[in-house]
Amino acid sequence: MRNTIHQKRLVLGLGIIIPVLWLQGCTSTFSKVPAALPAGIPGTFGTSVGPAALPIASRLLDLIDSDKLRTLVTEALENNPDIKAAAFRLQSARYLLSGPGSQRIPKVDTGFSRGRSKQEDNYGTRTSNKITANIKWEIDLWGRLADEYQAANQEVQAKEQDLLKARDALAARVIQAWIRQKAARRAKAIETQRLLVLQQIEDILIHRYRDGIGSLDEYAAAKTRTHVAKADLSVQQADLADSIRTLELLLGRYPKGQLSCGREWPALALPELDTPAAVLLNRPDIRAGLARVNAAQNQARAADKARLPGVTVSAELFRSGTRLSDIGSATTYWELLGSVFQPLFQGGRLRDEARAGHLQADAAIQDLHTIVLQALAEVENALTLEKELAVQAKALEIAAVEAENSSRYFVGRYRQGLDNIQTLLIAREQEISVKLRLNQARADRLSNRVNLAIALGKSL
Repeated sequence: MRNTIHQKRLVLGLGIIIPVLWLQGCTSTFSKVPAALPAGIPGTFGTSVGPAALPIASRLLDLIDSDKLRTLVTEALENNPDIKAAAFRLQSARYLLSGPGSQRIPKVDTGFSRGRSKQEDNYGTRTSNKITANIKWEIDLWGRLADEYQAANQEVQAKEQDLLKARDALAARVIQAWIRQKAARRAKAIETQRLLVLQQIEDILIHRYRDGIGSLDEYAAAKTRTHVAKADLSVQQADLADSIRTLELLLGRYPKGQLSCGREWPALALPELDTPAAVLLNRPDIRAGLARVNAAQNQARAADKARLPGVTVSAELFRSGTRLSDIGSATTYWELLGSVFQPLFQGGRLRDEARAGHLQADAAIQDLHTIVLQALAEVENALTLEKELAVQAKALEIAAVEAENSSRYFVGRYRQGLDNIQTLLIAREQEISVKLRLNQARADRLSNRVNLAIALGKSL
């Protein structure tokens, strides 16, 4: 009799499972359209820098041929606390991915229970020990659990791209900080040179005044310029210290302000320029945006499917005995149960969650459009700045040569008594001013090349 009951339960269970599995394999109610870049992306960028005699770099670290700089970038990637924290959070998200993944497979639990009950003849009590194994499986008939897993997986993929973006951004900041400290050292050297020249002129004027040749007004004017130059040198010294500490912090070091990277300008390559579509797909922020659109769409599909009927299969196996030693030889009993459930009334929660999911997916698409437009703008701005900084650097190089010639000319005229000290000081100030502007223009151009490489999706 008992075997007959078990056979009926088995037939019932199989009668539920087999149709469900068949439906699961052939049902395709909800179509999936992968996220893509917006339509209307142009085939070329609007701004062109023209042919250049510079080498072309396909990777971020290939921009500057410097082993010292590569070592600093590697140190920053290994020691920077922000990058470490982002890596830990990504690893944590990967571990949590097993949560939605486990929903698609059967769950198995075991348990042990011990109880005492009164005998039917009201004489004494009976002890019962029971060991059970429970199996429960929600069959993913419509693919809802698969959609939820894919949504979670794509969120993790987006976080992976966020980490890649953070690593590239850190490398770019290290390179730019390295360039900035070089520019600060050169600016300090230029200001030091100006101070030395002004101090020499001041010494000459004080001797001329004491000899009765020069005037007190000339000496006072020179002395004023000397003290202004001291103040300017102090500003450059503070900027140099700040630039060094900025670089040390990026490297994960204590900001002692003692790092030295020299002041010679490096040779910097020009990033390789791809088509706009290729550039966008190379950028980790765009790839992260695409992953988040896919995640939101999968989550919306899962919310739609949550309103459909569901099927679960459960089974229980158990042994029992009055003593623990009896359980090993006891008969194993089992029970198989299949159930179908259909959400009917939950106050509109499932309907509203589905609507909210689709709105979230629409919002993710708009966020992607914003990222795309911003990315294209970053490339166009960097290309324009590269073009204009090249013009500025060329003009300032010519101006620096002419300013040096002018200074030498007025030095000669002053020594011959043909011009006064004011004319000489003006010529010197113009020379120093042009050199400082040229120094900054070169630094800006190098730094902009790094921005251009990041905008073009050039990674480590």
